[in-house]
Amino acid sequence: MDERLLNAKVIIFDIGNVLLSFDVEKVCRLLPEDIRSDVQHAMFHEKDGSCLWAQLDLGARPNEDIVRDIAEASGHPGCEKHIHSLLEDFPKTMEMLPLSHLIPELKKMGKRIFALTNYPEPSLTRTVERFPFFALMDGMVVSSREKTVKPEEKIYRLLMNRYDIRPEEALFIDDRPENIQAAEKLGITGWHYTG
Repeated sequence: MDERLLNAKVIIFDIGNVLLSFDVEKVCRLLPEDIRSDVQHAMFHEKDGSCLWAQLDLGARPNEDIVRDIAEASGHPGCEKHIHSLLEDFPKTMEMLPLSHLIPELKKMGKRIFALTNYPEPSLTRTVERFPFFALMDGMVVSSREKTVKPEEKIYRLLMNRYDIRPEEALFIDDRPENIQAAEKLGITGWHYTG
């Protein structure tokens, strides 16, 4: 087991591509083939530093509005039901990654375990229902529930305040360097996880 896990009293995991696989191509195979490429581009193509999927993660607007924007941007207005189905079903495309298998052992060692994730609803609820290791966690902060996303400082402070986490005792594991840098600015040890 990695020394960073052994040395930390508190371990904070991102979910996508840290605990569970998130493969955009695989997720988008849930869409009908005739609209797949266009909808994928509309959801994940960054424009002005953001994409429509990021708006789902933020949760500041109703999903119905964002889904309608995706459908219109894809050139397939009227395909909203397919996008809603994707949001409900994409957790079925995810697989446990090596770190998720360590959670039971880490809990036995007395570690406090948390998730800090940019994630849309209802997908998060379905993900938690599908993977039993979430029941072992001491808490979770989810962007779409809090209306703030990583790497905004607010979401890290919310996690620390809600669960009384001392930054010097915590290790944060994420697949995006900007999210790690934001945590490190607050005194949390970061691990840029690349698999």
